[in-house]
Amino acid sequence: MLRFENKVVLITGAAAGIGKQTAQDFADQGAQLALADLDETGIDKVAQELSDRGVKAQGYQLDVTQETQVAAVVKQVLKDFGRVDILVNNAGVSTMNWSWELTEKEWDYNMDVNAKGCWLVCKYIAPGMIQAKSGKIVNVASMGGLIGAPLLAHYCASKFAVVGFTESLAKELAPYGINVNAVCPGFVKTSMQDREVIWEAKLRGIDNPEEVRKEYVKLTPLGRLSAPKDVSRLILFLSSEDAEFITGEAVKVSGGQ
Repeated sequence: MLRFENKVVLITGAAAGIGKQTAQDFADQGAQLALADLDETGIDKVAQELSDRGVKAQGYQLDVTQETQVAAVVKQVLKDFGRVDILVNNAGVSTMNWSWELTEKEWDYNMDVNAKGCWLVCKYIAPGMIQAKSGKIVNVASMGGLIGAPLLAHYCASKFAVVGFTESLAKELAPYGINVNAVCPGFVKTSMQDREVIWEAKLRGIDNPEEVRKEYVKLTPLGRLSAPKDVSRLILFLSSEDAEFITGEAVKVSGGQ
């Protein structure tokens, strides 16, 4: 029997990067997948690719900052799949700036997607898990949710919020047999990082953005950037029966950073 056979998994931010890799890995282990993303074209493409493999997968356009949308999408997922056994809150954004040059718009954008969005999806998924007295929730935080970083004060604030929310929710849901954990990736090679190295190079006056990426590698003791697969493996572990006695944790997956 595959590890997640007959399990229904909802993943936000699943059109690319860590979310897409996680969806593919769950599919390989027999899961049924409800996939949400703001990018409607992108999420439909991922869902179709998995469906073509014989996996039950459905894409949903979702802005996690809008409560009415979250409520409607969760309602539709429950109608389409009957339940959600595992929730992976992966939707996230970043921008970069010096704290004294940050705009209110930048602050709100990071806090709304990364922190508020995580809470909203949990708000509408938790009641079903409570009724079932089982479930796994994995929130994708960041090493920036454990350690502050220059140019990322607003992003780090939002990810620290995810870690604190995870710890609190884990204690609230523990009596119902529901595990809630966070994963904290380091420097992950994704399209988000491709944008970030350009932003950082410009803000620091570095001509070649690849020099910034080289610094990321130097800051990682295992000597390479993380791949989405490194993170998805941890997400699947925390979603499995092997992690049944782990809850309220923020687990690093950073190559020793």
